[in-house]
Amino acid sequence: MEEKPRRIDPATDRAAAAQLLGCLPDEVGYCPRCQGLTHRYGHGARVICAACRAAEAASPA
Repeated sequence: MEEKPRRIDPATDRAAAAQLLGCLPDEVGYCPRCQGLTHRYGHGARVICAACRAAEAASPA
């Protein structure tokens, strides 16, 4: 069973968050839904973080 994505706390160092997200530190930004850190800018960016996308996919329509 796959582990669901976790929110990256906004107090996390940008360099550490970038390493977890697989992007550059200047591409890290805040998720507008939960304020966690996400790959928000640049190539391959996703404004909504993985944890919020997973929660949305799991909720009944």
